[in-house]
Amino acid sequence: MRQNSPKSSGFTLIELLVVIAIIGILIALLLPAVQSAREAARRAQCVNNLKQLGIAAHNFHDVNGQLPSSVRPPGLTPKPRIAGMTLLLQFMEQRPVYDSMNFDYSWGARENSTTVLTRINTFLCPTSPDPDRLDGIPEITPFVANICTPTDYSPTIGVDPRLVSAGLVGIDGKGIMVKNEKPRFADVKDGLSNTIMIAESAGRPYLYRKGGNQISADLVAHRVNAGGWSRPASDFSVDGSSAGGTPLPGPCPLNCTNGEDVGGDQFPHPYYGTDGTSEAFAFHPRGANFLLGDGSVRFIKETVGIRTFAALVTRHGGEVLSADQY
Repeated sequence: MRQNSPKSSGFTLIELLVVIAIIGILIALLLPAVQSAREAARRAQCVNNLKQLGIAAHNFHDVNGQLPSSVRPPGLTPKPRIAGMTLLLQFMEQRPVYDSMNFDYSWGARENSTTVLTRINTFLCPTSPDPDRLDGIPEITPFVANICTPTDYSPTIGVDPRLVSAGLVGIDGKGIMVKNEKPRFADVKDGLSNTIMIAESAGRPYLYRKGGNQISADLVAHRVNAGGWSRPASDFSVDGSSAGGTPLPGPCPLNCTNGEDVGGDQFPHPYYGTDGTSEAFAFHPRGANFLLGDGSVRFIKETVGIRTFAALVTRHGGEVLSADQY
């Protein structure tokens, strides 16, 4: 007697579509968690980078009785221009790079061309895009980014006096690692734990504004005058900006722009001269990491007020700050 063949089992089209929809929903739910975990890991690496810079700065001070200071003679000059960040190399397991630097010549001279192209991972925040980007020499026209590798961290050397004139801060003043001096920790009258030494200023020389939006890939048209770890001009004073990132100065001290746009401007700049035009900026959500004078690293929210932020930068303003202010 012939038996009926067993009925084949399997998904119907409707069941298959339901399963696919459920998998899609689960992926959509998990993706933000994965991205958050990745950003947490990148932010932790950024904190570690800044701590390494803090250890190097303290070791430099212990040996030399002073902090590294960028040598930046004013104007266009044949005199050597050397970044304070370059001086830190000897204390951060980059001694061969430091020894290869010819300090009789400026950072951008032919004699240092190989050295300044060395990529220093400790100078790069892993959240910052395009770690292979390069910076160039601003006095060369048209501008070409082919000279030196970047840094996402730089000393904050002071507060722009225009902020005082605009009534946005009560006092301007110098930062810890001010250029062309022999700064010491003893000069920091506001307390090392209350004063920023090195700040995130990421993405340079490309110009970025609120939300990590890149203004242009054309560095001739739009760029920040700064970016290379070997450039003294990568040090910056706090100017602030509008909430949209322009104009400068303004009431937003953090994450509104990574600097003044000098694309298309003459060099030396009408206001900044040959100095850099950076601002505090990070690609971390809602804030940025900062190295304080005592070697600790603090995440400061982008909602911080310009007056409080400026007080954190100046080394002897006499301001009294509480942790809940930032």
